Amino acid sequence: MKVLLIGATGNIGCRLVPALLTHGHTVVAYVRSSNKLESLLPSATFQQISVVEGNAKDSTAVKNAIINTKCDAVVNCAGLAAMVPWSSSDLPEIFRSVLEGVKEAVTDRKKPLRVWFMAGMGVLHFPGTDSLLTNYLPIFREHRINYQLLQELPPNTVDWTMLCPSTMVPESSDFSVPTKSSYARLTGNARTPPQWQDSWIKHIPFIGRTLLAGMNAGRYTTTLEQNADFIAADLETVDSQWSCTTVGIIDGSK
Repeated sequence: MKVLLIGATGNIGCRLVPALLTHGHTVVAYVRSSNKLESLLPSATFQQISVVEGNAKDSTAVKNAIINTKCDAVVNCAGLAAMVPWSSSDLPEIFRSVLEGVKEAVTDRKKPLRVWFMAGMGVLHFPGTDSLLTNYLPIFREHRINYQLLQELPPNTVDWTMLCPSTMVPESSDFSVPTKSSYARLTGNARTPPQWQDSWIKHIPFIGRTLLAGMNAGRYTTTLEQNADFIAADLETVDSQWSCTTVGIIDGSK
């Protein structure tokens, strides 16, 4: 696929560039500064991609980048959510702008676009319930706003997926192609965390589910490279098993 990568200079973005190339995709990086991206990537990697300079908060520019470069898919990893509920960030503004640009591009193209968005584990559902995990672990709650926007989309417009990792750590600063990793491929699950460890603790009044969510959270640490590979591998398929859902992931080899 030809992929517009928004936020290519970020921690996950820098890993997505070589991961997408390794999986045979054509990469168009949408960044504020081409020079910054060039300084982060090996010359051999940078020479394999195209770059469009623009602001992720400009929905018209996002739409034009999709249309003018004839991209088939978008991966948005721009912006960081505020951790605590009483703080705020520009992530909701960025997310809304990118989504609006995607919707406008879909109208012009007259066919759906495949889009991956980054979120956090908190917008997954607590297993066995209709409640989001952020009801019990109230951090990075801005992702809830973004998730709601996706749920409100009309059917058969944006073919979206929201990846919902817990803590992500880097394996290395090597952004060469092809990518190399000593870690296993991630296991995914729609809507709820995979391989969740249930316990009677959840039945403790008022605090049980919070305790259980906290006990499980540490098991879901993955690497930036694993997440990048997960997205890049999925984009090789025309019909994704993760269409229009949140996805929880785990390194099942640990």
